Amino acid sequence: MKKVLALLLALVMCFGVLAGCGEKAPETPAEAPENGADTEGNEDTNALPGKGKKIALVTDKVGTQVFLVMMVDALNEAAEKYGFEATVAECADSAAFEDNMRALVAEGYDLIIGGGWFAGDAINKVATEYPDASNYALIDCEVEAENVKCITYREQEGAYLIGQLAALVTDAESHLYGAVHCFEGPGSWRYRYGYMQGVLSIDPEAKFVFNYINSFTDPAKAKELSIQQYEQGCMFVNSAAAGGDSGTFEAAKEKGFYTSGQDIDLTNPENPYIISCQIKDSYNTVLNLIDEFFSDHWNTENSAWGLAENTIGAVHVTQESKNPVNERLSEEDMAIVKQSAEDIRSGKLDLTNMPTEEEFNAAK
Repeated sequence: MKKVLALLLALVMCFGVLAGCGEKAPETPAEAPENGADTEGNEDTNALPGKGKKIALVTDKVGTQVFLVMMVDALNEAAEKYGFEATVAECADSAAFEDNMRALVAEGYDLIIGGGWFAGDAINKVATEYPDASNYALIDCEVEAENVKCITYREQEGAYLIGQLAALVTDAESHLYGAVHCFEGPGSWRYRYGYMQGVLSIDPEAKFVFNYINSFTDPAKAKELSIQQYEQGCMFVNSAAAGGDSGTFEAAKEKGFYTSGQDIDLTNPENPYIISCQIKDSYNTVLNLIDEFFSDHWNTENSAWGLAENTIGAVHVTQESKNPVNERLSEEDMAIVKQSAEDIRSGKLDLTNMPTEEEFNAAK
């Protein structure tokens, strides 16, 4: 019996040793990291299309100029999206524009964007001298250099909507409509033409008064001129005076006439006389431009953007606001203007082939 137990014990020990000497079972392989992530699951910035590239925005002193602030914000957002190095070069004078652009070319920037018409002369010159050193784009202006992609706006489309709102909110109390602009010229003409056509579509008897502050930052002059227009009989004064808009707004509240502003939503519940603002969205402009740069269809053909590209519009019409619509504008009134916006987007209402100011005046 003892021999049998001893034999069984020996067999058990033998099998135990053999099992311990067997081939180790393979471990379950770790999951391969997804494309664009490292082994810890973090995003791999090397997968971003802009990694290693540099894009610069060259512009006037930004300060509180909303049109420029929006460009800077969009550049930074695009840099996060694509992974490129973003630089903003602010210029104190015309000489600084050229100096900064030459420096950016020397540093190997892949795209140089001129932010505003004040960058036009410099980018035209630098792009002509160094055509293959970088890619070039210019916002809100056109230049002769064929290798500069120029983005302008169909401001007349947004101005048309403002004109309709002007006629509807005043309800033909007066057939005289005013506007205060920065400067007289082709750029201002697009605003003025669209505004007049919008008013006339509602009030065919309309007449117009236009004045200019000859500055981007003169609210005192804008206030003075808008009060003069009110005293002439204008119940609506469209303010296209950049930093001078606040002067028009102040006058509107004091005198009780209606007005509108530019670029962003400047409506204010404490000033119900600001009924809307014409949107000129430089934020979406920069985002659209950089999206094109990283696409397969980048080219240097000039483009004009408007309602269809979501860069032009009007508060309460194409863009919602946290502030209420003025009580003098009914739902029926707003439906008229919103339908016009849709007609412009679809091309049913075509404001692209507008006459020059000289042609317009000659046809009167």
